[in-house]
Amino acid sequence: MFGNIPIPSLFICFLIFCAWLNYEKNKSHKKQKRNSQKFWDREEKANHTRNKDISHLPMFSPDKSRIPMPASTDENVTYYQNRVCASLEQPMMDLSGYTNTDLKLAYGTGNFNTLSEYDRNFNDFLMNMTNLGKAYFSAGYFADAAAVYKLCIESGSCRHSDYKALAETYTAMGTPGKISELISEAETSELPRKASLIRQLRSIQHPAE
Repeated sequence: MFGNIPIPSLFICFLIFCAWLNYEKNKSHKKQKRNSQKFWDREEKANHTRNKDISHLPMFSPDKSRIPMPASTDENVTYYQNRVCASLEQPMMDLSGYTNTDLKLAYGTGNFNTLSEYDRNFNDFLMNMTNLGKAYFSAGYFADAAAVYKLCIESGSCRHSDYKALAETYTAMGTPGKISELISEAETSELPRKASLIRQLRSIQHPAE
């Protein structure tokens, strides 16, 4: 059944494999333990970091003149217009490049809640802009929808849905050529999974016959 290989040799090979597997498991466990300890050490240090001056940090202030606000009787449109206007009154910062621990280490634990609120306000603004773009598109205000999506992306949105919505809006406007510019922007960006997004944008620009 085992050819010319003696049974003891097979058993020795099996023992060697088991020893190797156990070694790899132990090595992985130790690495995870070191990483976990490193994380908690940084968190402990962060929780004892003194407050630092945050007055110099740049607030996010979008160009309000670029947000179209056409008069409309569409309730969905007016609802999200009001939501965007309310968002614009809140202090905002794009802190997406920081983890919670990073924020506390950089600016002190006492500033964490304030900075987290600024970051939430920023993300709320982007979400309200996305929803306003959807409302404009549904109401047939394609040029307004395009302006909103474009500003949303320029403001820092990394959501693939915003890029695809802008591409679909260009198609609805009869200007699919503009999708090429959007693809170029995506290619030079640091978006996550951008290769997948670019394929989707190209399929919107050139749908299968």
